[in-house]
Amino acid sequence: MKEIIAIIRTEQVEPTKGALESIGVKGVTFVNVIGRGRQRGTIHAPDPEGTLRREVGVYIMQQRGIICDADDPKYHVPVQKEIELGFLPKKMLMIVVNDDEVPLIVDALTQINRSGQKGDGKIFVCPMTDAVRIRTGEHGDKALS
Repeated sequence: MKEIIAIIRTEQVEPTKGALESIGVKGVTFVNVIGRGRQRGTIHAPDPEGTLRREVGVYIMQQRGIICDADDPKYHVPVQKEIELGFLPKKMLMIVVNDDEVPLIVDALTQINRSGQKGDGKIFVCPMTDAVRIRTGEHGDKALS
């Protein structure tokens, strides 16, 4: 048994969920997290007047649609700046599976979440010593099926 922990962009939750469902993954837990890695909590985005710093980037620039307020002309200036946000909101997903399912799941997670940009995320595969289904008391692989 293994636990797969993946940290992904928040806007990738639905595509990730769809990809996992398409390969038959049933049990997934998603958790809201904040953090930083090699990206160091920065994004490249329009910031013509320096107004977006530390407002958690107007919720990460409206979930990376890079602001969707057509009535506000100040967001139409195509100036790219690096905006330091400190910590970025991400999603962490956790899946416990049989060992033989790991490569398929890791491949699906990698394919659906890879944009080639900093901040795409990380996947960790950890050993799992046991699982217990509370309702029946089943242990190990039986608790997963």
